[in-house]
This record gives sequence, structure tokens and C-alpha cells, in this order.
Amino acid sequence: EPKNIKVLGISSGGGLAVCLLQSLVESLKTKKDTGGENLKIPAGAVLMCPFVDYTDPKGTFKEYHKHDLIVNTSVTEMGVPYLKIKLGSEENQRKSSPVYGSFEGLPPLCVVISEHECMYDQVIMLVNNARQANVDCTVGVWKYMCHVFPMFSPFIPEAQQSWEFMC
Repeated sequence: EPKNIKVLGISSGGGLAVCLLQSLVESLKTKKDTGGENLKIPAGAVLMCPFVDYTDPKGTFKEYHKHDLIVNTSVTEMGVPYLKIKLGSEENQRKSSPVYGSFEGLPPLCVVISEHECMYDQVIMLVNNARQANVDCTVGVWKYMCHVFPMFSPFIPEAQQSWEFMC
């Protein structure tokens, strides 16, 4: 049953999880408008350090390479041009970025992020956009951690705490 399902997305998978929910909600609206059968969406999502803005790097995504052990300069030197090739125009990059999509009707979100990692600014924008659309959004922010730091839970106490927060 969808009421028993929560989607988990890590990094780019977090962006895909938001896109999935946005797409399901849009399909639900379309089905209702056409009198079709009701679709159901998952009960919520857990987003671990989600990558949700596919436009040109700005803010912490551009500036925090010295702090972030995972999203370093080589990641952006390879990843950003790849996105530009795949998505094309700035307009397509923006349309593809879940942070700029509609949050209306999304289920509750639980978001974990470090304020010292490259995705911080875009995640805060995602949280603010979700809350503006009245989405129940729980956020856990840790300091001095790198991108996807919860994956290091066997080694870092803060990462273990983030898993407990997500659960």
C-alpha cells in the first residue's frame, strides 16, 4: 500500500525522488481532472543531501569544494558539463531541476544536510519551496560534514545521529 511506502533518495537520487513525487502528484491531478481512477502516492520521502538544482553552479555548490570531501572540484568539472550536454538550454536545466518544480500536494519530506557541504544552499531552497507549498518538511542540519555524510555512520557519530533522525 502506498501509505506504507517512503521513498529514500541519496544525493542525485534525492533529486530523482523529488521528481518522482512531483510527477506522481501531477499524474494524480490529471487523472482526477479526467475522471480516471485515483492514483496513490507514497506516504513521504527521506532525502539525504539531495542534489536538486541542475542549473549553473552557484552559492555553496560553487564555493564549498574546500570543505566538501565528496563533491570536490573534479566532480563539478565532469558533472556540470555532462548535465549541460544532457539537458541543453538553461530553460531545460531549470525545468529539469526539482527545486524549481511544484511542491503542491507532495507528501511529507525528511531532509538531512550539512551546512558545510556543496548542496546546502539548494537544499535550503528546496525546503523553503516545500514549506511555502504547505508540505510538512522536517530538516536535520549538521555542521562540518561532507556530502552524503550519513553513509559514514559506522565511523562518524554525527552520521549515526543523522540515520537515527531519518528513521
